[in-house]
Amino acid sequence: MAWLKEDKINYVNIGLMGITAILSFLFPFETFLFAYAFLGPLHYLTEISWLHDRQYFAKGKYDFLILFIIGVFLSIAAFASDFNYDWQIYTAFVELNLFDKLLVFALFASILFALVKHIVVKLVAIAFLFVFVSGWLSPENAVENEQSTMVFALTSLVPTLIHVYLFTGLFMLYGALKARSKSGLWQMVGFVIIPLLLVFVAPVNPSNQTITPYGKNAYYANGNGFFMTNVSIMNHFELIDEQYMTNKQYIDSFVNKSASGFPVVEQKRINDSLKQSLDKPYIVENTSNSYYQQAIPLRFALPNGTKDYLWNSVFFSTVGLMLMRFIAFAYLYHYLNWFSKTEVIRWHKVPKLRFIAVIVLWLAAGGFYLYDYGLGLSVLFFLSFTHVLLEFPLNIVSVVGIGKEATQIFKHGFKPVKSDS
Repeated sequence: MAWLKEDKINYVNIGLMGITAILSFLFPFETFLFAYAFLGPLHYLTEISWLHDRQYFAKGKYDFLILFIIGVFLSIAAFASDFNYDWQIYTAFVELNLFDKLLVFALFASILFALVKHIVVKLVAIAFLFVFVSGWLSPENAVENEQSTMVFALTSLVPTLIHVYLFTGLFMLYGALKARSKSGLWQMVGFVIIPLLLVFVAPVNPSNQTITPYGKNAYYANGNGFFMTNVSIMNHFELIDEQYMTNKQYIDSFVNKSASGFPVVEQKRINDSLKQSLDKPYIVENTSNSYYQQAIPLRFALPNGTKDYLWNSVFFSTVGLMLMRFIAFAYLYHYLNWFSKTEVIRWHKVPKLRFIAVIVLWLAAGGFYLYDYGLGLSVLFFLSFTHVLLEFPLNIVSVVGIGKEATQIFKHGFKPVKSDS
């Protein structure tokens, strides 16, 4: 029996997963950098256009404006940070922890946008929601929240890996269940199994890993690149094999300026208690510090410690390469999946003038990345981040849809839906 159009697309996508996995295995950093710079902007533009024609999957006609305005404020603050502008709005964002608050608020508010139509109910619920999020993520709770995996996932992973992998998978699963597509379910199997094989089964040999100088510099992007995303993930889940300093190492390296491989810094005052306990762990005098009377991680003592100490951990360690393979796979396939389903999603069915505008903006975005990758990240931040926010109601619709379709399948069985193709 001839394959249906949907089946062909699903099996093509399994093939695309295989190709993505191979590229992510061979060139994890360069694969990501290419996909993010040249496929990413076209995806943002076409998806926002597609979402706009579908009222952003929100119940209210103007619900999306809240998400859009949040994207504007976050982008202004990020722009000020990247270009070192002394703007009061950035200072306020940092002091009030508004980056995290607005992101989490946007995600939770999208549940209301996707499910609630009554405007009064929605406004009251949004007000209470904002108060709740503001209290939960207030600076006073910073220490506790810093240790929370839930907070880390909501603030750091939702706009990155959760968006490109988990939400993509939910959208795919919803489509497969809604169409009662067996090939769609096989696609989901590949979506889960292939990256697991890529990360945990494929051999990892850091000594043979090659990455171009451009790849390293572009990924770091003067501290504004995705390098810090890898660092935050590895730090939070304790995936870095820390090195610690004792008192003797501290004195030899930083006070006596011995040639032990550590950077030379200005001589510091060493108190008597420290001199008398050279073989003990480095003593932090602040009793409220988590490292009080414990050895401190070397990266905390080094100037520019994050970059100097973690450079090899990100680019040339086993864990760093495993993580990067997954990141490269998730991002590249996220984009390929979108473009491979053009005939199904029909994002290209737009007025000609809008289509031309999309192409022009896409070419301009590519020009920024070619000129300077870090500049491209900064200039395109609004587009990349706002498209994540505007997609939140669709993500909620997908989750609810999966529940509904799964319930129907449980009651009536997995009966294929006939196609007119």
